[in-house]
Amino acid sequence: MDPITSGLTILQLVQTIAQASALLYGYVASVRDAPSACKRLLDQCNSIRGVLTTVMEIEKDQFLPDNLRHALSLLMTEDGPVAKLDSELKNLLLSDLASGKMSKKSRLTWPFKEKEAGVIADRLKQYYVDITAILTIDSWNTLKEISQGVQELREHSSAQKVREKAEERQKFLQWTSPVSCNDKHTTCHGQRNPGTGRWIFHTDEYKAWNTSEHASLTFATAGHGKTILASSVIDEIRDSGEAEPQTLGYFYCNFRDDRTTSAAAVLRSLIRESRVQQKGDVTFLRDLWQQQRDGKPHPTNLHYLRKLLVEVLALVRRPVLVIDALDECKDYSDLVRHLVNLAEDARLRVFVTSRGEPDIQAVFHDLPTVSLKNSAEQMKADIDLHITEQLKNQKDTILEKLLEKAEGMFRWVQCQLDVIMTCKRRIDIEAALDNLPAGLDETYDRIIQAIKQRGPSDDQIARSCLLWLAGTFTPLTLDQLNEAMMIEVGQSDLNPDLGVMDPMDVVAACGSLVTYNEKTRIVSLSHYSVKEYLISRPNNIFKSISDMHARICELLITYVLCDFVDEICAKGEHPAIDDSDSDDEPVQDHPLLSYACRGWKHLGHVSDEDPCIMDALSRLNSEFRRNTKKHRVLATAKYWRSWNEPRWLYASDTLPSLLFIPLEHGKPWMVEFLVNQRPDLLDVDIGPGLGSPLIFAIAKNPDCLSILLKLDVNFNQLSSFDPDLYEQNIEGDSYAPISWAAVTGSEVAVDFLLSQTEVDVPNDILHIAVRPNKPSHECIRKFCQRGADVNFTKNKATPLHHFLFAITLGSRDKSVLLPVVKALVEPSCNLSLQDWSFRTVLHIALDGHLEDVVACLLEQNAGLSATATLLPDMWSWATNKTWFPKVQAVALAADQPYTRIKGQVVDDTTESKLVKFSVAAIANRDNPNPIYAVVVSAILDSQLSSE
Repeated sequence: MDPITSGLTILQLVQTIAQASALLYGYVASVRDAPSACKRLLDQCNSIRGVLTTVMEIEKDQFLPDNLRHALSLLMTEDGPVAKLDSELKNLLLSDLASGKMSKKSRLTWPFKEKEAGVIADRLKQYYVDITAILTIDSWNTLKEISQGVQELREHSSAQKVREKAEERQKFLQWTSPVSCNDKHTTCHGQRNPGTGRWIFHTDEYKAWNTSEHASLTFATAGHGKTILASSVIDEIRDSGEAEPQTLGYFYCNFRDDRTTSAAAVLRSLIRESRVQQKGDVTFLRDLWQQQRDGKPHPTNLHYLRKLLVEVLALVRRPVLVIDALDECKDYSDLVRHLVNLAEDARLRVFVTSRGEPDIQAVFHDLPTVSLKNSAEQMKADIDLHITEQLKNQKDTILEKLLEKAEGMFRWVQCQLDVIMTCKRRIDIEAALDNLPAGLDETYDRIIQAIKQRGPSDDQIARSCLLWLAGTFTPLTLDQLNEAMMIEVGQSDLNPDLGVMDPMDVVAACGSLVTYNEKTRIVSLSHYSVKEYLISRPNNIFKSISDMHARICELLITYVLCDFVDEICAKGEHPAIDDSDSDDEPVQDHPLLSYACRGWKHLGHVSDEDPCIMDALSRLNSEFRRNTKKHRVLATAKYWRSWNEPRWLYASDTLPSLLFIPLEHGKPWMVEFLVNQRPDLLDVDIGPGLGSPLIFAIAKNPDCLSILLKLDVNFNQLSSFDPDLYEQNIEGDSYAPISWAAVTGSEVAVDFLLSQTEVDVPNDILHIAVRPNKPSHECIRKFCQRGADVNFTKNKATPLHHFLFAITLGSRDKSVLLPVVKALVEPSCNLSLQDWSFRTVLHIALDGHLEDVVACLLEQNAGLSATATLLPDMWSWATNKTWFPKVQAVALAADQPYTRIKGQVVDDTTESKLVKFSVAAIANRDNPNPIYAVVVSAILDSQLSSE
């Protein structure tokens, strides 16, 4: 019987077994003391039914092996076990079964009608054995389960790998740039009326930019709506629906968020935006991936970041970048230099909005520009649309009067609308329109005056909040602001009576000077012009930028010294005491604590002498030395900055000098203030292993060196300290100040020390300067200009020998490779000098596959020694390079007193190594220069990377 058609027979057999089992079960259940053999017969029926069910599953397997398919055919033959089993079961069943009835007498005697139940059970068991033996069902089941398990495991493993890779990629992108501008763009999009800003798309400048690779700049004064305009351009590009896809990257510089106001943050974010839109891994980003895996901080070198951005953009289609409010970037002067030629270098379009700062205009003067001041009619139309949308049911006179005095300032119009919308009577609206302020400053004057007139409560709330919002480095929530108002200088706990009962009263008190995001609960100044107004106009909130930061810093020090901080540290549950990034999310219980831990940032902006700040720092230092409970909040867990964002102090330094915080975070006047009161501080190390104040200042705050000079510090005195605590993995524990400045690569410190005639520059200063993982090529140039000898040998090698050899071993950062080489290759540099292994610098560069360095050295006519002549294919990796013929020519021109022979170590002991050479050394008596020594030096593979 064909096994494919046997399924019906097996199905019928399974149904027959089920019926027999039901009758047996009824008999066993209804007859008291039923024979055990009957129970065993029931068990055998159930076992056979199970194996036949498996047979049915086997038949359905489309991947059934041929041998198992053949066994299935044998099973279904006429004299096979299945046919015999079918006959046995039919004999077992009574004729009563056909009618579905069984008499009481039959139920009592049926199992013993023909044969004893035990004999039948044994026979059924044999059929079970025969079936499983033919089909090896147990093995099939096991293999099937294993196969399914392996497949599921593979699928799970693949899915797991995909998830892990996605998670790793997300972590890398988050590390590259933790700032996302999506929320900012969503806000701007919501504030913009549908038709606002569309006029720019019809200008000749925009049309030319949109079809070319040039950068277009939009200059505007404060309040002219440049950010709204940027959001319009972003949406236009994103929704263009062009046949050829575009890759859009955008960034909003935002004065409210300190994380968005650095040039490095702009470039990193644009790299991330472009990388998100790529698929797969990018080879040149592997070094960056490794930095992230090693827990290192994200890069800040603008030249390096620009290079990465260009490389990333080269892999995407039609890239276009939009950067808003460039002038709000604190180091925009550095950023513009890296942006000016970016469009040409990366073959992309760049759209930048900014106010017309003179230095920005000077850099971009050759590029197409659109001035909003010169687009008065278009801006007037946008403002008309904005007012109409805001005042749909008001008279046209409102529109006319606001347009008359707006002068293109969206911000001014919005402030007037805020006032008009609160008017409850027509006469009030008319009075407001007849008395419109001239410009933003007068507008803000009136708002401040209106707050004062509402009473002392609103005035105090507003003054406190505006102080914090004008000076904060990160966005603050409503709850954080409310807690900040409870701080009283000189008190050891918060005063809840100073807070508001309803947090929304904070927003109400400040009026249109602030905005509130219900989703994030973040409160911020409503416009950059508000901050400019507060820091430029006389007010009773703060006297200057320095005073603003001083007041906030004093309040934060008071806050972290409160008694409740001890309780939080003891419980260990607040995100602020965790070294992870979770403290970026303020919590309900003391939400300001996370920000207060980083309050030291304000100290660096206190430029004017302030005795109150010095008193606060003295209290902080004393409390830290006295009360170890607060260390979890006040101190960074480790010295190394790559692992943690710094806090006020170091946890490992339980007895810091009073100069620690001023030198680490503060200004020079603070150091002078303290030393004038306590001269002994100059004789005390900053902390265990950190060295003297001079050593600490060189590494952390070189601006303070001029103060130390006034205080008669010896700038040649050696100091003992641990370089590892400064993330400098170099030998030695005692350095002269100028040598330590060379190690740190601080250009400010090097410049200052070289300007002091009494400072002694050691002969090996260039050797010291190339020791760090990332040497400073600028410092090396400065030492060379001072007369440092680039040919000075130490341990039979020049500084360039040492640097290139360290690069080949992987112990130096390759990002500075070429600049350092160029700094050392001065006109006086002798490129023919050989190191202890008789190699020139060109030889080391070739051995290390340093292609750019080889090209640079060949341009300077670098030479090779005879150690390069015997092994023709030793640099086979370079044979296809355009400059390789020069290498061959240089090798032929090499002197011949030495020969390089490749050998094999055949005996290695602690005292010596026995090397076997494949080439014999022959000395001919007629040779005027016979070989006197076969081996002058040996370079082992573990010490040299070569082919």
